[in-house]
Amino acid sequence: MSYSQYSGNPYGSSQPQEGYGSSTYGNPYGNPEQHEMQHFSSPQSDPANPYGSSAQDGTTSSTTPGGDVLSQQDFLSRVSHVRNEIRSLTADVQRIGQLHQLALTGTDDSDTTSAQRRVDDLAATTQRKTASIRDQVRALKQDVERTPAGQGSAGLKKRQWEALNGDFQKELQGYIQEEQAYRERYREQISRQYRIVNPDAPDEEVRRAAERDWGDEGVFQTALRTNRTGQASAVLGNVRARHLELLNIERSITELVQLIQDLDTMVIQQDPVVKQVEEQTGNAVTHMEEGNKQIDVATKHARNRRKLKWWCTLIVVLIILAIALGVGLGIGLAKSASKSTQR
Repeated sequence: MSYSQYSGNPYGSSQPQEGYGSSTYGNPYGNPEQHEMQHFSSPQSDPANPYGSSAQDGTTSSTTPGGDVLSQQDFLSRVSHVRNEIRSLTADVQRIGQLHQLALTGTDDSDTTSAQRRVDDLAATTQRKTASIRDQVRALKQDVERTPAGQGSAGLKKRQWEALNGDFQKELQGYIQEEQAYRERYREQISRQYRIVNPDAPDEEVRRAAERDWGDEGVFQTALRTNRTGQASAVLGNVRARHLELLNIERSITELVQLIQDLDTMVIQQDPVVKQVEEQTGNAVTHMEEGNKQIDVATKHARNRRKLKWWCTLIVVLIILAIALGVGLGIGLAKSASKSTQR
């Protein structure tokens, strides 16, 4: 899989066991404040897309003509449209997770290549969709800020926008978790392939290999010198390709984190009361860091268990050798004593 479409900053102006994609994320976007929305009929415009005509790349115009304040009906219609977009994004992320698994477990190169190509296409669509949703959320925020505080719809608009922005951030965090999980599985696969070339390599060397810059020709040739077979060359070439893919995944995660930070900035500018959303984002990052630490601890424990197993095996072998040596010496001494007696 490659995320070439994510190069640069796609989130600029207008133009990652139960994993993500399980039923937990099936439909996290119910309509908050639904009791406030059910009393209002849809506006005369097309409710499926209250933003007017769409561009060829799937993005939509999210500006309010002339900077006018939206009516309550128009605002709620736009919120409903953005929620539908977020639900569509949820389905895309779930599909990306399935294709990730297929790319890692494909039985041959054609299966893997096909899965990666489909991930590329879906990632490009998802990229445009997240940028479009971001722009629409920003436009709604601007409308909330333009709405006079004394107007009856001001409070409803603010609550709707806060809930919408929080839901979008939650979806982006889920996307990041999917990409991070895929990154870890990719590293594990690199480690396994490196062991094919260097079966006697210690665990620490394998760990460094998974984090090495395989795009560096010197690193590649150094590893190849340890095993010059045709299989080793093919495997190391595959490792290099997967490392480049890993760099693209890292770039994708960085861009998604930047998008969340952009949404946080919107929240800070709107009202300090909504700092709770920032705290949730910080907690999510903290939890992900703690999860990475737990993975490191588990890896260390597994390594220690393997070392202990080898030490126990060595001790048992030494004991067996000592017993065999003792028995042999005993038999030899007994024979010597018997011969001396016969004389």
